[in-house]
Amino acid sequence: MKSVIKILLIVQFFAADMVAIDYGYFVSFTDKTGTPYSVDTPEDFLSARAIERRENQNISITETDLPVNPIYIDSLKSLGITVKHTTKWMNGCIVFSSDAALMDTLANYGFVSFVELTYKQKATGMAKLEYTSPKLKSGNSDKSEIYGSAFKQINTVNGIYLHNNGMQGEGKIIAIIDAGFYGVDNLPAFTHLWNNNQILGTKDFVNPSSNIFEEHAHGMNVLSIIGGKIEGSFLGTAPEAKFWLLRTEDAPTEYPIEADYWICAAEFADSAGVDVINTSLGYSTFDDETMNYTYSQLDGETIRISRAATIAASTGMIVIVSAGNEGNKAWHYISAPADAKNILTIGAMTSDSIKGPFSSFGPTADGRIKPDVTAMGVCTAVQDVSGSIETGNGTSFSAPVITGMAACLWQSLSQLSSAQVIDVILQSSSNYDNPDTGMGYGIPDFETAQKTSIIPQREDNKNSWLVYPNPFSNHLVFSNIESSGETDIEIAFYDITGSLKYSETLKAGSEFYVDIPTYLSNGMYILQIKENGLVSQHKLMKEDF
Repeated sequence: MKSVIKILLIVQFFAADMVAIDYGYFVSFTDKTGTPYSVDTPEDFLSARAIERRENQNISITETDLPVNPIYIDSLKSLGITVKHTTKWMNGCIVFSSDAALMDTLANYGFVSFVELTYKQKATGMAKLEYTSPKLKSGNSDKSEIYGSAFKQINTVNGIYLHNNGMQGEGKIIAIIDAGFYGVDNLPAFTHLWNNNQILGTKDFVNPSSNIFEEHAHGMNVLSIIGGKIEGSFLGTAPEAKFWLLRTEDAPTEYPIEADYWICAAEFADSAGVDVINTSLGYSTFDDETMNYTYSQLDGETIRISRAATIAASTGMIVIVSAGNEGNKAWHYISAPADAKNILTIGAMTSDSIKGPFSSFGPTADGRIKPDVTAMGVCTAVQDVSGSIETGNGTSFSAPVITGMAACLWQSLSQLSSAQVIDVILQSSSNYDNPDTGMGYGIPDFETAQKTSIIPQREDNKNSWLVYPNPFSNHLVFSNIESSGETDIEIAFYDITGSLKYSETLKAGSEFYVDIPTYLSNGMYILQIKENGLVSQHKLMKEDF
């Protein structure tokens, strides 16, 4: 089921490039042997900004980043197969063919790992489709002269603090992967984005020849929550950010090929140097029931789109995904890629901090907490196709609340990695010490996240302790060649909210090997070292290796 909330709209679906082609497939390659690309020359396939993002976070460029071998693509084309997109992370491509017999034997070729049917075309040529959704309600103006009816959705996560201190997303690039961006080229909430060159570009992975501003309106609604601005009546969560608008959802249908389009879009976002990805798309059931996913597959490793979302996070981007709107339906659980690892999956709540009944439940199939955090997704203020500000429901409207605020937080804490920003958000949340499968770690507090993560670092050479490794797992080593080694030292671990988690006194010395208590959970910590009245503080990340 789609996680998007569909707006009453008449759309035109053009089957461009697919008139005589009935089936879509994912073709997986065995390797990248012989590729002309090299990790030593990443500028051949990554933008300067994408390379810089990795360098700033000490992330290596690996074979996974290399584009697929063009020789393999040429081989498929020589067989009469239409290659629509390639995916380097999954080392494969999206293809179309009307020759089912050929596709059945394609796996016999030495460079092909497997072939999977992902799309069955229902019709050819042009079709007019009408679809409906839960109705949007008229928005009620808030007393805030700046935010209007958007005030509550930002205030419930304490995001006003960031805005008041100049953090509104400037310098950050957000990619929105969605079903279409109807009206973004002329609706009032987006005028400032065009005037300030904040729309960096668009790309349609479903139908490259379409006008993305005449497709589905859902991506437009999402963009308004993040980047919208109407003087005196509406303000989004990150109105000064820049945006890539990427369409991957073929709204009239539901097939796994759309999840593969998403993978290609996420790769594009990475290559373009995007900082934050927002997606309100989720997949579990399809028009062809034989293609449905099962709950047991939601382990972050089995479903292709979820593996790709995990890889996207590993490149240094923050990936934010809607949990899904299946909480009061038979499916009940989150959908893919909300099960991915090292991302933020967002549930929905009311302005009174009550879980939305439709908001999907976790955990993942392997037992991880999902959703991660929750934001306002009931009566969320959005730009409507009519030009007015309305309200709507869905986790697809709570996710962009967090997306914009995460961009603002990262703007403020530019020294942190994407993983550290996520951890700061989690640890600031209301239910961090007692998470559940409905609201996850709870409601983030972005003021707390911003304040408690700024720890002044001492530059006193007389107390310049070297602490390693970072990230750490089971042990830490402390050394200080400037230490006299004649007095005991005191160490203390604090989480980012300032709560003391562990302390110990170490006997006199200048180098120490410390076993870490097993009860310390993964996350960010501040290590405080005291010696002879001097204090040094070190920001560390605990991870399981």
